Amino acid sequence: MDSKIGFAEYLKNNSSLNQEEIELICSYFQHEFIKNETQLVYAGKKYKKIVFVVSGILRVFVIDPEGEEVVKNFIEPNCFFADIESIEKNQNSLINVSTVTDCTILTLSKSDADKLVKLLPKWEYLMKVGAMQAMNDMIRKQEFLRIGDSSDQYLHFVKHFPLLVKQVPLKYIASYLRITQSSLSRIRRQLE
Repeated sequence: MDSKIGFAEYLKNNSSLNQEEIELICSYFQHEFIKNETQLVYAGKKYKKIVFVVSGILRVFVIDPEGEEVVKNFIEPNCFFADIESIEKNQNSLINVSTVTDCTILTLSKSDADKLVKLLPKWEYLMKVGAMQAMNDMIRKQEFLRIGDSSDQYLHFVKHFPLLVKQVPLKYIASYLRITQSSLSRIRRQLE
């Protein structure tokens, strides 16, 4: 399916926009195909695009004081993401974002987003609702990390995020769960 058709369908199902408004919004987004393991956002640099993930999975990560990558979140299809620090505050990003799989995304530049708000004021409201939804999704994804032991957390992850279990390499799942890859392998063997 054409990526903008899928995006239009998403907007139709998740907003009160009419067809003309949906077409206007879609006309401002640019299609990009990105190979797996490609970094989009670099901590310390600005990234002034709003992204809608059509297909594939991205990971949000930081570098800890020991120089290790720590996965903070995964971004799945039909989700928006934006680096608010860069877009709204014109500051360098605090996070890194990289593709985990080949991804098809739609991007909207900051300047085009500003134009779109002038043409369609409710777009700004939709973006705020989208940001709140993304925040709630991130909280929901991370809440289980406070409960139980590593085995319980992994079982919760498997149950609630089957797409991620199928497509994300174990090293990233282990990082997200805050355990080593060897510990995750041991947990998986014990659960088989």
